[in-house]
Amino acid sequence: MAIFKFNIYILFLIVSIGTEGVIMKEVLVLYNGQKYKCKQCGECCRVRGVPLTLFDIERIEKNTDKEFALYDLTREKFVIEKRIWDNGCVFLDDKNCTIHEYKPLICRLFPLGVFYNPISDSDSPHVLKNGEKIYIYVDLSCPGIGNEGEPFDIDKILELCQKIKIEMAYTLNL
Repeated sequence: MAIFKFNIYILFLIVSIGTEGVIMKEVLVLYNGQKYKCKQCGECCRVRGVPLTLFDIERIEKNTDKEFALYDLTREKFVIEKRIWDNGCVFLDDKNCTIHEYKPLICRLFPLGVFYNPISDSDSPHVLKNGEKIYIYVDLSCPGIGNEGEPFDIDKILELCQKIKIEMAYTLNL
């Protein structure tokens, strides 16, 4: 078992602070091949409390000296620290991610969201290698969803979902 060295702040209360500009509101629909091309607006890196695995923390720590991990007692998960002045991720520089090459697994999944239960009874599941059913939704509030770009590679998404599940299970069972 690896020992992870990182700075953790205990977050007793998470307070949403209003920001200037537009705050994205999730508009989730079942993913059915929608095209995506990142517009680098940076809005996906604001407001959201991104959960971290211990492996995410280790990957980021190897590449930065910045303090970034908080423990959210209400969600019982590690999350990325947000800036006070705009609720943006501490790794957001203007509209660009400064840790893009080793960003958290959940960030790699955006603008997709994965659920274990369907939003609608008519939604069709995808099946992970272990036989578990998941439901993949796309956030239409992301300006990168539309007519440009390419559809997501569903096999890569399923692999990423399996990796997130394994790493999060390890993190939560410590």
